[in-house]
Amino acid sequence: MDSNNIFFKIVVGVVLVGYMAFIFYQSLKGGLAYKKEFENFKNSHKHYETMVDGGYWVWVMVAMAVLAFVLMFMAPKLASNGQTYYYYLAYGCIGLVFLGLAIDSYTHRRIYFTEEGFFFEDTYYRYRMLANFEFKNGIVARNCNVLMSNRDKIVVTKKIGEALQERQKAFKKAKKERRK
Repeated sequence: MDSNNIFFKIVVGVVLVGYMAFIFYQSLKGGLAYKKEFENFKNSHKHYETMVDGGYWVWVMVAMAVLAFVLMFMAPKLASNGQTYYYYLAYGCIGLVFLGLAIDSYTHRRIYFTEEGFFFEDTYYRYRMLANFEFKNGIVARNCNVLMSNRDKIVVTKKIGEALQERQKAFKKAKKERRK
């Protein structure tokens, strides 16, 4: 099949842009839910402590998105043999993915601690709900699966998982002291 065929270009464009737009939409939907629930959290919890693990990743992802969009607009200079369309398509999709990753990095690398629990992503959890911590020490991914007593599971960074574990221990100790 000829790659300059207009039908082929339309099919490839619709499939790629549609899939990347869906991925971006999912990230955006999660980011908006985070923003809404965080406002509710702030209104109901006046005293909280924020922990950010690797906040620089948001800026790295935004910079990569900007670079992809700049390269997209430079497509006529980069492309050869009438492939400009595919350059626009590829760099535009890559830019959308990086914007989605920036939103995900912002919501997944922040946690807000209170005396009774913590706010992560778009949900407030109580320390008494924490059942188990499973730390993964891989080469690329170092994270922690936090298992809840209601069988829910959240995935946090290793650093956030360790902080959660310490907060849970302090909460249990304080609860034990109050009972005495």
